[in-house]
Amino acid sequence: MTPSFILWSGGKESYLSLIKARESGFRVSYALSYVEERTRRLIGCHLREEIISYQLSKVGIRFVPVYGSKRKGNFIPRLREVLIGLGDLEAGIFGDVRNKDHRNLLEKVCRDLGIRPVFPLWGVDERWVVREALSLSVPILVCRRVRILKRSLLGKPLSLDIAEDLLGKGLSPAGENGEYQTFVVKGRDFSLDIKIGRTFRRSYYECIDIIPGG
Repeated sequence: MTPSFILWSGGKESYLSLIKARESGFRVSYALSYVEERTRRLIGCHLREEIISYQLSKVGIRFVPVYGSKRKGNFIPRLREVLIGLGDLEAGIFGDVRNKDHRNLLEKVCRDLGIRPVFPLWGVDERWVVREALSLSVPILVCRRVRILKRSLLGKPLSLDIAEDLLGKGLSPAGENGEYQTFVVKGRDFSLDIKIGRTFRRSYYECIDIIPGG
């Protein structure tokens, strides 16, 4: 099997990409996440790194944070440094669906290090992404673009109705334009015990805090 890493957000695309990669013969040993140095939260969804670490301990993959600053724009150089430190990896798994700029950056990092970039979800229909993710996992909404989704949906499972409503408004059903972010609390091989914490605002986004339960 091909020794690999995956770029991990904790959401539906990450988990779906992991399943597709494993089914294709990739041995995913490391999950790398962009984490803000100051807040110790993931960029985008603003989840604590400790909840991502907990999730990955259940998934069975080693969590490797990539510390950087979104303001300084240094995550890609930091990603390269971390990958060099991990050593002999042959492939990188990425959950991008249609963000071409991000794909170009990732492909350059991989090319420079002799790593094969793999995008299992690239170019597929976004409605398929949602349907497939829901058939394999339980993603909950943890971040919403204000004025696009109702506050009451935070902490609730993603549904086809939510995706179809967004599509009907000319928006991305899979949240590819930042309409929402998800966190997978249950998959076909794991289940998390979590507690929903406070709601907080980050720029145009409203997020919820999640901590390990028990």
